[in-house]
Amino acid sequence: MHRPLAFTAAMLLLAGCSGGSDEQSATPDDRAPEAGAGEAAVADNETLEAMPHAFQGSWDFTEEDCGTGLSDMQLTVSANSVEFYESAAELTAITRTAPRTITAEHSFSGEGEQWEETLAYEIDEDGDRLTVTTPEGSMSIRMRCP
Repeated sequence: MHRPLAFTAAMLLLAGCSGGSDEQSATPDDRAPEAGAGEAAVADNETLEAMPHAFQGSWDFTEEDCGTGLSDMQLTVSANSVEFYESAAELTAITRTAPRTITAEHSFSGEGEQWEETLAYEIDEDGDRLTVTTPEGSMSIRMRCP
């Protein structure tokens, strides 16, 4: 009957000896980095003259698909244009909306048709994976080709 009381008292004593919460006692270097730490500060909706270099290059569904010409997921991103499997587009407006996210307005042509579309491009921290998102929310992920 005294055992639960002794256990509770011991736990209270141990709690009283603690140096406070980890947040209070941690040095700044011990804390988890804040969101966006290590990334360059970017103004929201910064208008750009060209697609940033980190986004440029050849991309495909897998690294094995790169350069085969057989993949319908191939994508080539240049400073002011993109080329998909069966269509190509001039970039008419480019906006950086986050440190690793670009939204671009496109003037597309392909398969005998022309259309306008806005796509979002997000590159991962390593620069090896590119996610392209349509206005409807459809996403496709591609890997950087060597």
